[in-house]
Amino acid sequence: MIAIRAACALTPLRAIRPAHILIEHGWIAAIGLPSQVPIPAHADVVTVENLTVVPGFVDTHTHGRDGVYFGEDVASTLGVCRSVVATGVTSLLPTLAALRPVRESLTEILAQISRVRQAMQVDNDGAEILGIHLEGPYLSSEDPVKGSQRVENLRRPSPDELLRMADVAEGHIRKMSIAPELDGALALIGTMSRLGIVACAAHSAASYEETIAAVDVGLRCGAHVFNGMPPLHHRRPGLLGAILTDDRIQAELIADGQHVSAPAIQVLLRCKGVEGVHLVTDNTLWAGRPNGQYPDDGRTIVKEDNRVYVAGGTLIGSVAPMNLCVRTMARLPGCSLAEAVQMASLNPARLIGVSDRKGSLEPGHDADLVVIDEEVTVHRVMARGRWMQIHAES
Repeated sequence: MIAIRAACALTPLRAIRPAHILIEHGWIAAIGLPSQVPIPAHADVVTVENLTVVPGFVDTHTHGRDGVYFGEDVASTLGVCRSVVATGVTSLLPTLAALRPVRESLTEILAQISRVRQAMQVDNDGAEILGIHLEGPYLSSEDPVKGSQRVENLRRPSPDELLRMADVAEGHIRKMSIAPELDGALALIGTMSRLGIVACAAHSAASYEETIAAVDVGLRCGAHVFNGMPPLHHRRPGLLGAILTDDRIQAELIADGQHVSAPAIQVLLRCKGVEGVHLVTDNTLWAGRPNGQYPDDGRTIVKEDNRVYVAGGTLIGSVAPMNLCVRTMARLPGCSLAEAVQMASLNPARLIGVSDRKGSLEPGHDADLVVIDEEVTVHRVMARGRWMQIHAES
């Protein structure tokens, strides 16, 4: 048994000061005040003075890091899982998208899904793969909403293709992003819902009416809100207007200080509330790499600290770590650290249906936890009851 003495634990729905946490067989056995949770004599005691223990972060939209995309092969996929725990992420959905500089046939998409599924079956010393997020290939090819997606890899919605993907994934596609205005998208969203896949609007020029029609058949999420969609117009509210006003839609947010300004984030929080927003990194393969310029099939990718973009063009995902996103939120007026943590842990766990074991510090849940300071710097990480080896990131 491992016993943790902490100055504070955020579950995140309640604060326990000071806190004792007992870990056994990879699960949280007990958590509470010292008077409520005595430490057994045989326990291996870890004391984290002046630090806070929070649930492990759950990233449902991340493409890769350290120079590789998820799904390239099993070994590199597991390598990313080991690396990313330094940012506080203890579980994730590898996100497969039309970003790679190659022509991706359905065969290649199925191969990527298969590689991730194989990686899921390995007991790795890193973040746990909870399933798969497909960002596309059924997205809009229109400017500017297509963003950095490669148009040649986008496809028309196909129920047969979706069923083949779901079959190869063996039921582990948990989230799929789609442009709801495309021909056949509504029927596909209905199929996703029946398969237990969270349907998410992304890279879309859908009208307000088209979005609500999609919500009525199962759409439940808006990807990287404010990005990959037209801005709000007072006569044509569009996809963004639907996300802001319909409580059935959860909002993904990249709080990296690059994709969305602080005032816009405050508008989002006032519309959706803390319960309606979950943080994602949208990390691409340049995350974790040094600043510089990187060739990418005829275009140049520029990484500058926590910003990455196509030279002369758009942002291409993010390179900011999840703990930085949590820090960004916690510094906003009116947003507490506990609320920022909730948006990075419990909310995404609820969205993809794993909150019975992920996203909060409760007895019976997986022992996924992060030890942070007031700047949300990561000091220690435990995943499934095991302390992870980490190299600190900002």
